[in-house]
Amino acid sequence: MVKKITLVGTLPPIKGVSDYCIEQTRSLSEHTQVEFYNFKNIYPEFLYKGGSTKENDPVFKRPSNKNIVVKDTLAWYNPFSWFAAGFFSKGEILHFHWWTFYLFPIFFTIAFIAKLRGKKIVCTIHNVIGHESGSADKFLSGVIFLVPHKFIVHTKNNKQQLQDFFKVPENKIEIIPHGIYDFYRDKELTKREAREKNDIPEKAKVLLCFGNIRPYKGIEDLIEAFKIVREKNKDIYLVIVGKPWNEELQNKIEQSLFGIPEKLLYFDYVASSDIKNFFFAADVVVLPYRDFAAQSGPGNIALAFEKPLIVSNVGGLPDLVLNKGLIFDAGNTKKLAELITLVFSKKRLLEEFSRDSAKLKQKYSWESIAQQTLKIYNEFLE
Repeated sequence: MVKKITLVGTLPPIKGVSDYCIEQTRSLSEHTQVEFYNFKNIYPEFLYKGGSTKENDPVFKRPSNKNIVVKDTLAWYNPFSWFAAGFFSKGEILHFHWWTFYLFPIFFTIAFIAKLRGKKIVCTIHNVIGHESGSADKFLSGVIFLVPHKFIVHTKNNKQQLQDFFKVPENKIEIIPHGIYDFYRDKELTKREAREKNDIPEKAKVLLCFGNIRPYKGIEDLIEAFKIVREKNKDIYLVIVGKPWNEELQNKIEQSLFGIPEKLLYFDYVASSDIKNFFFAADVVVLPYRDFAAQSGPGNIALAFEKPLIVSNVGGLPDLVLNKGLIFDAGNTKKLAELITLVFSKKRLLEEFSRDSAKLKQKYSWESIAQQTLKIYNEFLE
């Protein structure tokens, strides 16, 4: 049984993949000691289009118990901090997270040095190929993927990408589902209370699309489907929440919905303590992504709130629904409109789809994910 592991990633107040690392660190620490190398400065602010790289919010907090030691030492401008993490990490396993090529020098240095010291290296890949990937992304990913002994991905598509694009042997890749983000549900609200906070009509049938607004997410497809549905049902209300990746995309969305009153557009970063206000207010969460290979953070938040989902057939999104009739071909706005109409056609259906999300919430619990991860660690030590 592994006695101590070293994790390298992000924890609050740094954003990055902190929501994932919060849950992973907490769940693993219930079974073993965790040393976590965190950033004090992750990269220059101008590189991050989603606003600030940090958040100070009472809900967005790192886990803390006797088995967790967090070292806030890593800085993008200080290579000595990278070398120190590689040379002085104490875990039997070094497990780092990969989601952006901007951090290549830091993670490569730490993992390579730890490997030279005889540590076993595990890498969780959140994006095998970046959402707006270029040649630099693919090249640097290919280099760093030479280091780990084992890879963890969240979907079959990710596994196939690793094999096809980077020639990683199948026996080095493990698929472990993406866990739910239950910590955002820190307080219970009624639907009425949540809607009052955002001036959403109490009797409306509310569709929610949540998360940073980027071209690959297919927001335009959702808007077109919404327009089709509202021709016969003016009770449908569309809520789009997230910080646009560029001004052009924001303008396009605003123009597409100009003159339609049944909408809420919140174009900003949402503080962690306010996320629940939007999910408790929603009836259905829609993920209309056009091009995607991984798993969705907003989708896993939706499961934490036991909300029904309508998803496109890309990446790991189909894993977020039990009823496969709620999956549509990416870009097919007519089918998406049909599914929106379907879920609101009978109260019984909404209740059934909500129960499905509650079942998946249990399936993707972090205790289950921790056990699967520990199994990988312990296999190294046998």
